[in-house]
Amino acid sequence: MHEDYKDIIDIKYQKPKQFPPMPREKRAAQFAPFSVLNGFSKAILKTQKDMEKALENSKYQEES
Repeated sequence: MHEDYKDIIDIKYQKPKQFPPMPREKRAAQFAPFSVLNGFSKAILKTQKDMEKALENSKYQEES
């Protein structure tokens, strides 16, 4: 362990009394605007539909 942190590594964490724990829903909502994958699910669904359509029109589709 790095020598610089020996003085603080074993200090017990004290939760702040003036700030009660935030519910998970509110904590998650704080980070929603930063989602890198906005619109990703729509793109996946479009790709899935395109692939299904291509398979339906494919001559390599297995005969039932």
